[in-house]
Amino acid sequence: MDIRQNIPKNSNLSLLLICINACDHMKFTCLSARLNLISLLVVIVIGITSNSVFGLSVHQIDLPDSIDNTIYDSDIHTILLRNATWELSLPVITLNSNDQIELRFDDLSGKNRAFGYILVHCDANWDVSSVSEQEYLTGYGQGTIKETSFSINTNYNYIHYRLVLPEEDCMPVISGNYGLIVYSLDDRDEIAFTRRFYITEKSATIEASVGQPLNGQAKETGQQVTFSVFFNSGEIRDPAHDLCVRVFQNDRNNRMIVPERPYDKRPGQLDYTYPYGCVFDGGNEFRSLDLKSMKYQTENVARIELVYPYYHVTMKNDEWRSGKPYFSKTDLNGAFFIDREKADNKHIEADYVFVHFRLKLPSVFAGEEIYVTGGFNDWKKEEKNRMKYNNETGVFELVTLLKQGLYDYCFETRDSESHKINEYEIEGNHYETENDYSLFLYYHDRHLGCDRLMTYQPVK
Repeated sequence: MDIRQNIPKNSNLSLLLICINACDHMKFTCLSARLNLISLLVVIVIGITSNSVFGLSVHQIDLPDSIDNTIYDSDIHTILLRNATWELSLPVITLNSNDQIELRFDDLSGKNRAFGYILVHCDANWDVSSVSEQEYLTGYGQGTIKETSFSINTNYNYIHYRLVLPEEDCMPVISGNYGLIVYSLDDRDEIAFTRRFYITEKSATIEASVGQPLNGQAKETGQQVTFSVFFNSGEIRDPAHDLCVRVFQNDRNNRMIVPERPYDKRPGQLDYTYPYGCVFDGGNEFRSLDLKSMKYQTENVARIELVYPYYHVTMKNDEWRSGKPYFSKTDLNGAFFIDREKADNKHIEADYVFVHFRLKLPSVFAGEEIYVTGGFNDWKKEEKNRMKYNNETGVFELVTLLKQGLYDYCFETRDSESHKINEYEIEGNHYETENDYSLFLYYHDRHLGCDRLMTYQPVK
């Protein structure tokens, strides 16, 4: 009996056997020639069917025109993307080095799903670059997330995923902004979430400092970033047009300044030290929430209750801070990290709890849009993190699901007519506030037709 009769006609194996059968009807002068042709056909068939093995190619998925830190799948929670050396670092690595980016996230759907990923190169504005995948990547340009773990001893069950980049068969070869697109292999046209990360080449240097503005209205509330850029003048012929710097406060996209022009230009150097340039609002130190233990109440926590089967943490009433004197405190500058007291593996032992935020404000705020924001929700002003005013208690309230750990947060308002965002209306604004700043230097490479990231410099 010929076993080939039992192979499904539409299968990949069937396609391969058709090719082998064709070889049976050809005449070869030697056996080795026949075997070489069969080997070649095997490679061709694998190439044709590789989409079913490795997932979608960049050209087969509906990519967004620009990349932001956005969650499209409501079952995805607690996305962490960091340099693998430190959990509070920015996702920045150096090209052609041993640096690694670590991605972690949880799936709360209750299903054991498989996820794939795609890497795309972006310009300095995070629009997807026009360069082809073959120009900025080696290998497949995509992969699957293989490391998964089920939560242990948690009331809220979930599956935890981990990915370390770059992988050997998906290696970036050009510096710049990169978008990480994660999608479900079960629903191949559905993007689960997107994330931003950076690959720098360290082909230039930046010297920077932060201080109180010497002049102007921002003297009592602002912080000025002054810096100088040093580069190879032989490679960059027109630095005024081909170089640009982006300065971020606390890794927030809505806290970014792009200096228009340098204060002074010299061969191989640009100075951005003008008196009124690159001034940020200082803001205030962030409010903090400690969820590492459900056994005792930490600062700012009013009570912890087990409303079977999940824990509920009710916060003490937060208060209006605008107009009050500055008070120094240690914070994470808007970031968060996951932790559970006495856990062996915090990423799969930390539980999810319902947190009840409460904000007591004068009645004049009753009609305003108020949001709880922080790095944990990508600073989004969305309906799911908008507070509701309780007429009976006179308190703004929000219930949200968070994984155990330490969180920074703040309250932001949005005008219902102009839609203008204002963080300082509730939180206050002080030049003394301690903030992190990040400077990114981009070079528009006319030969490659893309923006390279020459260097990155953090400064406090």
